[in-house]
Amino acid sequence: MDKRISELLVGKRLRATSITAHERSSHNDERNDFESDLGRALFSSAARRLHDKTQVIPLTSDDNIHSRLTHSMEVMNIGASLAKDICFNSDFRNRYGIDDIYKVYEPLRAILQTVCLVHDIGNPPFGHFGEQAICDYFKQLFKADEKLLGGYTHWMKDFTQYDGNAQGFRVITKLQFIDDLYGLNLTKSCLASYLKYPNTGNGDKKHSCISLHKHGVFCVDKDYMDKVMEGISQIGDSAYKRHPFVFLVEAADSICYLSMDLEDAYNKGWFTLERLYNEWSTFSNEPEGAAAELFDTLRIAGSAGSSAGRKGFIRFRINIIKYLVALAVKNYLREFEKILAGEYNKELIFDDAHRVAQFLQKFCIEHIYRRKEIQSVELTGWSVINGLLDIYTKLLLSDNEMYRNHGEAMISQSVLRANKMDFLAHDGQIRWSPKDCCYIKTSDGSKITDVDSLCDKLAIDALPNYFRLRIIVDFISGMTDKFAVKHYQKLSGQRI
Repeated sequence: MDKRISELLVGKRLRATSITAHERSSHNDERNDFESDLGRALFSSAARRLHDKTQVIPLTSDDNIHSRLTHSMEVMNIGASLAKDICFNSDFRNRYGIDDIYKVYEPLRAILQTVCLVHDIGNPPFGHFGEQAICDYFKQLFKADEKLLGGYTHWMKDFTQYDGNAQGFRVITKLQFIDDLYGLNLTKSCLASYLKYPNTGNGDKKHSCISLHKHGVFCVDKDYMDKVMEGISQIGDSAYKRHPFVFLVEAADSICYLSMDLEDAYNKGWFTLERLYNEWSTFSNEPEGAAAELFDTLRIAGSAGSSAGRKGFIRFRINIIKYLVALAVKNYLREFEKILAGEYNKELIFDDAHRVAQFLQKFCIEHIYRRKEIQSVELTGWSVINGLLDIYTKLLLSDNEMYRNHGEAMISQSVLRANKMDFLAHDGQIRWSPKDCCYIKTSDGSKITDVDSLCDKLAIDALPNYFRLRIIVDFISGMTDKFAVKHYQKLSGQRI
């Protein structure tokens, strides 16, 4: 097998696992390391919280509408399909000398399922609107006090360019905290496949390199990114080319949100199939091949009017997914050498002469995301997030010890402990090793592996402002939509 393929399947972890493959086998557990990753992610509290985070329609009481959890489950399914279609392609196997296809297929399927499940795990309440609210709040805060972060001012973009992808990396590597800063301790291949934008620089959506389109890893987490991306080509000091599997996760996500956001809106009665067909007709020239078949399915359903009903839309939605999956696989196989070299800088399903994904995205923006029903609730979310940030910032940054103590008492203990350890590690007071996990190195050179007492003694006012704000953002980002609303109402005196 081509060495470049085997190098994509790295089962090592940042911390050596306490259970070896041999020990798993002796307990009749035949999972490989990547299948173990999937279990770790599935059983995590951060994954469970996705059930009450916005996909497209915030704070809905309609059980038929997608949440981040149901969306992520569907993305998992598409990811598994992409793995199978690629690995069982005979040209792909022959080109890269893959004799035993299951040695590639089984790890790839598990990696994609795991990363697809956690791809939105860092999204704050109210989705992308919540991300923007956090960015704008801190831009105003630092504008009022440019020296607020002191010696950490060069990390200001962690707040002003806050992004759910970067927060998600922090969640799975640190904030799923038990007793050390390794989080879920996933394999390097899973973590690398998660990093959609593997850089700590300033995001630039117009940059020719797709890895640099967003500030994809917080500066405080750069050391973890470097460990994960070891062996993957660097682009300067703070960025890497994408791991090839990222393109497949991205495709699975886009396929699902374009098709299923559309279905949610159709079920709400926000558009008709006839309208969808008419707008597509004016968007592009007469499609050909598979695109023509998809277009024809929509034409037939649209011309039937209301009698087509849900059945007509589902038939169209199935064909959308089929078309986009086939397109993603075709482009991935055709461009695989460029992808390996870090020279492919397009999204797989948007690399299409018929511009099917472009049309669906345009339609969703104009007829779903801009609807009054969504935007009014998003403004509620904006008020909630701004209110929570304002309350906790005033409490944790207060000169009054009583206020600081009250604020600290409301914060999740796991978030507090993870950030205290993170500060101590960056400050050099504690150190990490894959074997010893976490330890304090004393003056006589000995190691003390129990750092709990050190964290317990570390008061909130001993933390630099960067880490106090980091605590606030980590805490609020982990909230579900409804919890965020209730928590804000409680702290602002609107409910007891």
